[in-house]
Amino acid sequence: MSESETHSLDLVQRLLVSFLVGGVIGMVDCVLGIYVVTTARQQLPPDSVIGLWVMTGVVGLAGAAVVLLLNRRKPYHPLVLIGLLPMAVAGYLLFS
Repeated sequence: MSESETHSLDLVQRLLVSFLVGGVIGMVDCVLGIYVVTTARQQLPPDSVIGLWVMTGVVGLAGAAVVLLLNRRKPYHPLVLIGLLPMAVAGYLLFS
């Protein structure tokens, strides 16, 4: 196998794994945010709702950091803030 084929295969593997990891963790993060806004607000005490809301941000940041690490970037890259989008949307809907 040539050098360019090896590099191309490595790129495809990293993109595929980062897409799968980002999709799974992003889905968990979005579902947690939807749960906080819809069901948890009526069934749980306010401190538990805020705790789940914070966990939405933690899971999102962790997922974004893992995707960045898979793509050989630093985990404190500014793109890690994309992981806070579900928390921001849930916070807007929760506190407005």
